[in-house]
Amino acid sequence: MTRRIRLETHSIDFIPLSARHGKAADLFFLWFGANAQMAVVTTGILTIYPHFAFFWAAVGIVAGSLLGSVFMAYHSAQGPHLGIPQMIQSRAQFGYYGAVIPLVMVVAMYFGFYAAGAVIGADALSLLFHVPVHVGIFICAAADLILVLGGYTFIHRFNRAMAYFFTAVFAVVTGLLIWGPGLGRGLHHAAVHGQFMTGPFLLAISLAVINTLGYAPYVADYSRYLPAKTTIGTTFWYSYIGVVLSNIWMMLLGALVQTESPHTDPVRGFFHLGLHVSPIMAIAVLLAAWLGIISINALNIYGAFMSTLTIVSTFYRRWKPTLSLRVKFIIPITIVATYVSFFDKSALLASFETFLTLLIDFLVPWTAINLTDYYLVRHGTYDIQDIFRPNGRYGQVNVNAIAAYIIGFAWEIPFMHNAYFEGPVSRFLHNGDISWMVGIAVAGFIYWITAKFRTRAPAGGGDLRQNQGRLQRTRT
Repeated sequence: MTRRIRLETHSIDFIPLSARHGKAADLFFLWFGANAQMAVVTTGILTIYPHFAFFWAAVGIVAGSLLGSVFMAYHSAQGPHLGIPQMIQSRAQFGYYGAVIPLVMVVAMYFGFYAAGAVIGADALSLLFHVPVHVGIFICAAADLILVLGGYTFIHRFNRAMAYFFTAVFAVVTGLLIWGPGLGRGLHHAAVHGQFMTGPFLLAISLAVINTLGYAPYVADYSRYLPAKTTIGTTFWYSYIGVVLSNIWMMLLGALVQTESPHTDPVRGFFHLGLHVSPIMAIAVLLAAWLGIISINALNIYGAFMSTLTIVSTFYRRWKPTLSLRVKFIIPITIVATYVSFFDKSALLASFETFLTLLIDFLVPWTAINLTDYYLVRHGTYDIQDIFRPNGRYGQVNVNAIAAYIIGFAWEIPFMHNAYFEGPVSRFLHNGDISWMVGIAVAGFIYWITAKFRTRAPAGGGDLRQNQGRLQRTRT
């Protein structure tokens, strides 16, 4: 039990079998608690357009959540088996140095998600304690810093507690939206006068997909401490159900709020809904908004720390997994993320939508390559020692993987739609964006074709006990 309350000292190193603990069911609470928050509600708000039927927005949200969570959960299932962070495992696909390319994209993703979330959390604190928004951003940063310094177990425990609290608060808000006196007119109007629109429908699917797929680069980081005997099936399903339920619920909640009371500030909209019940309920809503951002932004800082350390360790290998190392990376990363949070606060919804639609185009080729390699090419068999060696069997740069990534992204371009560019296919689809579907299919297929006939599984590479013994004899 003592081990479970210690500050984390491991980082991107292999988690020894003796340090494994927990159970797959913990992942349900982690991902439900991390995803049941206002940034996801904000994404749901973005699915509502004038004259677009709420029914079709809901169908898009459900479809995108069910589909996107599949990829996220399959990444999660890699954690117990490999015992290493998600992005350092990318060296097995892209090569020791080649993996830096997707890592840079992922670090930018963490900062973008953190910045959008921090503004939402700061707005909640501003309403709750009447402090300026910039002060709220600093308070959010301090709370996240404490949680991330605590590490893996602290984050798991915090999200378990938040899962119960968020469920209670958002259940009341949902009931109020559906059955509350004087409410329901917006939903009725959207149902009666709304219609199917191709562009907004495809956007609703895409936003739901990226909301869940956005966890892919670090989802295995939170399952890597589980016992090695944990099966792919249990890890997959607990991760999948936790994120699917929260994503559908929160995005539908955002869409409902927008049909009732269109507002560019989701926090204030929810605050006024809480006031329909009582001042205490309004305070509970603001606390849920703030704590939800603390929950997800702790994951963003943790992921940025792991990815940044992976980049640095690629070129400077003399490091040891200690608490001191964690502190030296986590504090400056939190400072940079906080600085980014001050950009473009005045147009949060517009900038957040642009960020999400751009992010998905860079992320999906990587996820396709990673999952194809793990499940279709190597079937989970890796030599963990060689992942940490520049001259190991995975090479320094895998040209095939990088080519698959670039070609997959290039094929997305005609299907893109964002604030800066509209492809010809997207224009034909009335501004609908299906670039993520194309990117996954093309990048995954090209990587599979080029890797299937040239990849040799390492002898004994799938034996974690053998990997552990070899790693203990080798300084990373």
